Amino acid sequence: MTMEKPPQAGLVDPVGYHTNPPPTGRAVRVYADGVFDLFHLGHMRQLEQAKKAFPNTYLIVGVTGDKETHRRKGLTVLSGKERAETVRHCKWVDEVVEDCPWIVSDAPGFLEEHKIDYVAHDDIPYGADEGDDIYAPIKEKGMFLVTQRTEGVSTTGIITKIVRDYEQYIARQLKRGTSRQELNISWLKKNELDIKRHMAELRDSIRTNWTTTGQELGKELRQFWQPSRQGSPARSATRTSETDTSPKMGGLTSPSALARLSHLEIPRTNENGARSGSSDFAAGYSLGLIGGVRSWMTRSRRNLNDSRPGSPNSDDDSASERSQAGEPSRGRQGTHEQAEVDAQVIDEMDLRS
Repeated sequence: MTMEKPPQAGLVDPVGYHTNPPPTGRAVRVYADGVFDLFHLGHMRQLEQAKKAFPNTYLIVGVTGDKETHRRKGLTVLSGKERAETVRHCKWVDEVVEDCPWIVSDAPGFLEEHKIDYVAHDDIPYGADEGDDIYAPIKEKGMFLVTQRTEGVSTTGIITKIVRDYEQYIARQLKRGTSRQELNISWLKKNELDIKRHMAELRDSIRTNWTTTGQELGKELRQFWQPSRQGSPARSATRTSETDTSPKMGGLTSPSALARLSHLEIPRTNENGARSGSSDFAAGYSLGLIGGVRSWMTRSRRNLNDSRPGSPNSDDDSASERSQAGEPSRGRQGTHEQAEVDAQVIDEMDLRS
């Protein structure tokens, strides 16, 4: 999106003052000064306003030196030489004065030496140790040319963004090969940023390749999933029909065992009388699972009965009441029922052997 062109300088007088009419018959010499650190759009638009204030304008730009700038405003990113050379490459500028005075009105003979007609700056009072507005003497002489600031663009704002996103810029420079000594960071900080960068790259890689990775993982799972399982995505139609239509399930003849193991492939013999390897594994797995569940249930019943507060007549009374009402007995199984389950499991294991 293209920004609107900056307004022409001098359209309004400074607040409380009046601006002199321009000279005629020659170029109007306009002076604009500043630090111009990290030369940016706001600087350019200000100089454009000053240059276009009159049909024939000669623009002189003063750039403050390092000593005065560091004393009054603090550290700069670029040196005075670098800042002056940057301004010199701006197309609106006709002449650059390096190490210019901070307060132009206090420099004896400066205005006369450079034959300055106007000093261009925004109308916001610029304070210093010497007063609330260093341009007040210029305004009193009628030599002040009002320019407009570009809102949201300033050197202070740029530095604030860099400081706010400090870690991102440090990581950026480390990735580009800058050493931690040049960046003035500790070994611990460098490794912390490296870990964060690698984690971010891994996260972005997973997000980018999520669909492809999911398809590949699904394909591998279908290859390694047991084809005998009912819920297996790799289950073949032949195996399904064989399982559904087969009236028998190998050598296991117990109806209760068949019901419990219906979801697994039960061992069966082929035409040559040999058992398949996958069937052996499924049968062994199922028998082991039954034994483990039965053992866990036995331990649970024992612990539950042991934890109940004993009452001499409670068990006998409750048992007699249930028998009279025709209800099935609850609690620990009798020895004959346990023996039947044990015998069933032993028979199934004998069949496997």
